[in-house]
Amino acid sequence: MNYLVEIQKAINYIEENLEEDIDYEKVAKEIGMSSFYFHRIFSAIVGISPAGYIRNRRLTCAAESLSRNDISILKMAIKYGFESNESFSRAFVKFHGITPKQAKKKGTQLKVFSKIKLSLTIEGGSIMNYRIEKREAFKIEAIVRKFNLQTSKQEIPKFWDEIKESKKLDEISKDASKCVMGICLGESQAQNFNYGIGAELEKDEEKMRETEIIEVPESLWVVFQCEGQKAEDINELWQKIYKEYFVTSEYKQSMDIDFELYDSKDTEIWIPISK
Repeated sequence: MNYLVEIQKAINYIEENLEEDIDYEKVAKEIGMSSFYFHRIFSAIVGISPAGYIRNRRLTCAAESLSRNDISILKMAIKYGFESNESFSRAFVKFHGITPKQAKKKGTQLKVFSKIKLSLTIEGGSIMNYRIEKREAFKIEAIVRKFNLQTSKQEIPKFWDEIKESKKLDEISKDASKCVMGICLGESQAQNFNYGIGAELEKDEEKMRETEIIEVPESLWVVFQCEGQKAEDINELWQKIYKEYFVTSEYKQSMDIDFELYDSKDTEIWIPISK
């Protein structure tokens, strides 16, 4: 599935509705994704969340209008979806470094966040090691928590630190006899998702306390290999998967679940797929 094409459709829709309430569920449905994976894939490809993109574009357009037209700051705030003059002014100062009132003065320098136009640029060979694997249904035992898409990059590492410090990670991995997994579970609500730290549950194995059982149905999986376990390397691989692999592949992601599998030194990314 060419995610570049689909995300560009979403960007076009956003641009046409910057002055309206934007329904993420509707945008995601139009391009055949759940709202959770729309947010996730958008962020990976564009480099900023949909909410961040919309905010930056609205503040760019608002500043341009203020500099050219005799319009009140309150009307401009309402036009671009801000609840109050104060919230608009705070966001405006954070983005432009000046107040909306200062932006109305001629010659004031403003920041611009332009509309993004996606394109596939081939700059050289990019090697991704992967395999296609069919798996029967299996179960994962994990400690699961709910996270918000806007804060998950900061909060999930803290979750890992907590599990490690409490020695629960040793229990999950059965003293390193099992590979530990980080599991993403999307929900219908766009802003929230469940994330689990766990391991595959063997048949007849007893469940631990404080864990949940995640039942994963039979599926075809694409598995990508990443040397090492550095967060920046894993995040870079995720971007390549959405920007490069799925652009030319006949497959698309089939379920709102995926996971990273960590052995003693390396990482695998597992994504369920279908044609």
